Amino acid sequence: MTRVRKFLLSIWIIQCSLLFSGLGFAQEGEIVQSIKVQGNKRVDDSTILYYIKTEVGKALSRMQIRKDIEEIYDLGQFKDIQVETEEVPEGVAVIFKVVEIPSIGDLRIVGNKKIDSEDIMAQIGLKRGAAFHDQNVSSSIEAINKLYEIKGYFFAETKIQTELTPDNLVDVTIRIKEGEKVSVEKIRFAGNKTFTDKVLRKQMETKQKTWFSWLDDSGVYQKDILKLDVFRVEAYYQDRGFIRVSVLDPRIEVNKKAKEINITIPVVEGSRYKIDSIAIKGDGTFTDEELFEVVQSKKGEYYNVSMIREDVSRVSDLYSTRGFAYADVNPVTKIIDEKKVVELAIEIEKGKKVYVGKITILGNVSSRDNVIRREFRLQEGDLFDSEKLRRSKQRINNTQFFEDVKIDTKRGDQPDLIDITTTVTERPTGSISVGAGFSSVEKVIFTGSVSQNNLFGRGQRLNFSTSLSAIRSDFNLSFTEPRLFDTEILAGIDLFNRDQKFFSFDSRRRGGGFRFGKALTEFDSVAIGYRFEDVKVTDVEPADTTEFLKNETRVTSRISPSYTRDTRDNFLNPSKGERHVLRFEFAGGPLGGSNFIKSGYEYTFYHPIIGKLVGAFHTEINWVGAYSGDSVPAFERFFMGGANSLRGFNIRDVGPLNALGDPVGGTQSLLFNFELQFPFSKAFRGFVFYDRGNVFGSGNGTNISSTAKTINLVDMRHSIGAGLRFLSPFGPVGFAYGVKLDQRTGEELAEFHFTAGSSF
Repeated sequence: MTRVRKFLLSIWIIQCSLLFSGLGFAQEGEIVQSIKVQGNKRVDDSTILYYIKTEVGKALSRMQIRKDIEEIYDLGQFKDIQVETEEVPEGVAVIFKVVEIPSIGDLRIVGNKKIDSEDIMAQIGLKRGAAFHDQNVSSSIEAINKLYEIKGYFFAETKIQTELTPDNLVDVTIRIKEGEKVSVEKIRFAGNKTFTDKVLRKQMETKQKTWFSWLDDSGVYQKDILKLDVFRVEAYYQDRGFIRVSVLDPRIEVNKKAKEINITIPVVEGSRYKIDSIAIKGDGTFTDEELFEVVQSKKGEYYNVSMIREDVSRVSDLYSTRGFAYADVNPVTKIIDEKKVVELAIEIEKGKKVYVGKITILGNVSSRDNVIRREFRLQEGDLFDSEKLRRSKQRINNTQFFEDVKIDTKRGDQPDLIDITTTVTERPTGSISVGAGFSSVEKVIFTGSVSQNNLFGRGQRLNFSTSLSAIRSDFNLSFTEPRLFDTEILAGIDLFNRDQKFFSFDSRRRGGGFRFGKALTEFDSVAIGYRFEDVKVTDVEPADTTEFLKNETRVTSRISPSYTRDTRDNFLNPSKGERHVLRFEFAGGPLGGSNFIKSGYEYTFYHPIIGKLVGAFHTEINWVGAYSGDSVPAFERFFMGGANSLRGFNIRDVGPLNALGDPVGGTQSLLFNFELQFPFSKAFRGFVFYDRGNVFGSGNGTNISSTAKTINLVDMRHSIGAGLRFLSPFGPVGFAYGVKLDQRTGEELAEFHFTAGSSF
């Protein structure tokens, strides 16, 4: 007769413990002949057996059985597990008997009209097919009520009904009684004497209901937000000298009949204190003048908690530029109540100098480590400098290979070391893009490109692009190595074929060139390039033929030195900084081809104004002249009008004209662009602009009635307008609409512009 011995282990969910049965169990060491699972319906045998480490053919182990039960229980699918052993020839059979937690079957939401079921489902832990846990019911009710509270339905009620089916499924019905929307009608303050209710309400996120509350969600009451508002109001007082202000718990009055909430916030202002003196207890690392230069708090001003907190941060940052990364800066205040003043002392304990330990790069899948490391202004073993660390992050961002760059620091293996961890999130650097736009002159504009801005993860850039419209057909191929042989030297090569209609003539330019660049300082660089091209000018009417404008084929050969200083914080979406570009072109002479000299200067400035609002200013001045009896060819003269110069105009509107009223270009140009930019997000910003510019110069048979012979600040065209720019997966894209402020006979009032590429 078969003898059954049991080894029983039960898991009780409430107690979360393992209990052994007192019914006896197989002997330790008996050989396991088989392993079975019983009682499971939803979870496959193979899934459970995967977590069981007891093996057929090996000795039975009570400790291993205990671990197997724990592993199975951790799956979160079972509310009871028992293990039995049954004697079989030459050993025992092990049977795992499980009782599954019911799964959620049908899931219905009833009564919701104001909030979509999808939005409710996103907030709760009940999902069809998932294991049903009682605790999910209460948490789901809380989450749903919270969601309705955020939307202003303060009296919404939620009930959840459950029904167990014979198939071990739990059908769930969520019943919602939404009630009427309740809004914050009034927010009042009691005890405030210095600041009005209106001023204090502006510091709060909770707002009174307005007539456009459907748009801005004003009037919504949220308990947690109101608690934070109390601290915001208190901080507002503390930043204006009220050191001992006390903002008490709000009184909430709910009028169910009127469906409104009235809030009263008591305030005990206390006295207002000014700074009587400021002392900085330095240690000789910096002079008093250097320390006071970064401290913005001033004697005689009202005591400002936020300003002092920023002063402490600025002093700490100053010390970290000398290697004292863990400098301890403490503001010590002495309050003199009789005089209503505060004596402020900033005490500094610089600690020991800290050096850079390990620099770790994380998150780079495509980019090689050295592409990121070479942008660091700090190396392992260097004296730590927080300013250089900030600049390193800025430089890595400006490679434009990454969507996000985070730099964290922590103490190293030794007290005088600080480790740096850089985590990057790569953006796609290879793309095939196709775009289209429209303007009144170019009609439909087609753009396309195939590019890889981080070729083989080495930081090299390879790009083929085209731009096609009614007046141009451009094809460009370029390759750039930003660090030739891992040095600071940039090298590049370019090939191009550009056909363009200038109304008074057509030009076809084919050629190529190479370029080299070198950084001089952190923000300054120089470059030199060489370009050779074959240019064919056609479609010049006999009546319009001049010494510089005629049907001909010419060769140009030029060298182009340039100097750039760029301190912008972000090359794609700058908010502060400036950029200077000084360039020259020397063509002809010993190089052969047409004899001319070009020069130009470009300046761009960005500065934050209020909040996220950024002011931008751009100006550009250009000049070209011939030598050795030559004339400046038409294709080297300057034209203006379009998305990247004078918006609201096209090239037919600006500069010298021929007898037919077509543009012939000028030998000088001057442009001003003013913008107010507002970044709606990291990749999307709107702007308004004012542009002013013109092309100057004259030649045989040209009409300069709308311009002048030389640069003149009075004889300029101008426009206003607005636009959008956003960073698409294929690069920067922009739209602008400009309106002429000096429309002339025969001109369109406005122009629409499409751009693919960075502004300015």
